[in-house]
Amino acid sequence: MYTVDASVWVNAFDNREPGHTTSREMLDVLKVRVIPIIVPNLILAEVAGAISRTREDPEQAEAFTSALGNLPNVTLVPLDEAHACRAQSLAARHGLRGADAVYAAVAEQSGCTLITLDNEHLTRLSAIVKTSTPEAALTELKSPPPTS
Repeated sequence: MYTVDASVWVNAFDNREPGHTTSREMLDVLKVRVIPIIVPNLILAEVAGAISRTREDPEQAEAFTSALGNLPNVTLVPLDEAHACRAQSLAARHGLRGADAVYAAVAEQSGCTLITLDNEHLTRLSAIVKTSTPEAALTELKSPPPTS
């Protein structure tokens, strides 16, 4: 199971960004294999805002995030009190931005690997949750399963 940060979804959407192809391919593999992706419902607003700002196209932003929220392997987790309290603690203890702490809390509480392009996630959370870049996750997903 994976938690995929908004940075990866936006990167996969925007073919002008470096690493776009890798992020897109990694998300496609997760979708085709119906591997669960557990994300905070905050992702919809974050991704919509980023796409709308960069593309200046609110309809495209809403269409993409609507499709994201309806993917059969994506579970949207509401920011309830437990997640908010854990995110608060992670933000304070690891110097994370608020939204970044929410993704970390969801990944930790769901037992997911956090896939991100955010260097703060990658460098500050290794003792809390398993983190990965899209490139490393794609390599792992493409590796043959271990034999007994």
